Amino acid sequence: MKKTKSVAGLLMGSLLVGNVAHADFADGLVGGLVGGAVGSVITNEVYKSNAPKPAQQAPAAQQKSVKQQQRYVAPEYNDGMKVQKALASLGYYRGPMDGEVNSFETRSAIKEMNIAYEISDNASLKPEAKDALIFLGTLFEFDRNLISSATDKRSKGKKIQTALKIHGFYFSKIDGVVGSGTRNSIAQYKTAKGLSYGSALDFEEEYQLISSAKEMNDKNIEDTIGSLKGLGSKQEAPTQILKMQPAQSAYQ
Repeated sequence: MKKTKSVAGLLMGSLLVGNVAHADFADGLVGGLVGGAVGSVITNEVYKSNAPKPAQQAPAAQQKSVKQQQRYVAPEYNDGMKVQKALASLGYYRGPMDGEVNSFETRSAIKEMNIAYEISDNASLKPEAKDALIFLGTLFEFDRNLISSATDKRSKGKKIQTALKIHGFYFSKIDGVVGSGTRNSIAQYKTAKGLSYGSALDFEEEYQLISSAKEMNDKNIEDTIGSLKGLGSKQEAPTQILKMQPAQSAYQ
C-alpha cells in the first residue's frame, strides 16, 4: 500500500513540476490521478493560460476620437503669418511662422525691409506696406502649391484649387479635397475656356490650367513687390518758393 501511494505521489509530483507537452496526454493523466471533474477544471485552466489573448478593442468613444484626430484640418493661415511668409520669401525673416508680428524677429525683419526699400528707418509697417505684404504672403503660398512636386491626392488637389482660384473660378478654402465645389469650378473653367465638357481635367488641360496660373501669379508677385518698393520712392510735392518783389517807395 505504501508503495502504491509512493508511486502515486511521484506521478503527481512529476505532473506539477514538469511542463505539459500535449493536451491529450494532460487530459488523460490529470483525469486519471485526481478524478474527471477536478482534472477537467485543471486542464481548462491550462488551455486558457496558453491560448492567445484576443486583441482588446478601444471603447466606441475612444475609436471615434481617433477617427476625428485622423481627419484632415486645413491649417489656419492668418494675416500675421502672411506677413511673415512674405518677409521670409523676400529674405528678411528667418523665424517661425507663428503669426506674432510684434515679436523681435518679425519687427527686425520689418525694419530691415523698410531700410532696404527706403520706406523708413523704424520697425513699424505703413498701412500700404502691410497690405502689400499680406497680399504677397498669399501669392507666395499660391506659388508653393503650384510648384509642389508631391504626387499625393491632397497636394494635387491643392494645386488645382490654387490654379482655379488664380483664374477666378474657385472661392473656397484650398484644402486639397476635390469635392463637388472643386468639380463645379473645373466645369465652369472648361466652359469659359472652350474646352471639353465635364468636371474632370485630362493631362493636357491640367497642365495648361496650372502653367497659365503660374504665369499670372508670378506677374502678381512682381507687381506687388514693385508697389512695395515704390513706397520708398514717393517724393513730396516740392514747396514753391515765393520770390519777394522789391517794395515800391511811397514817394514814387
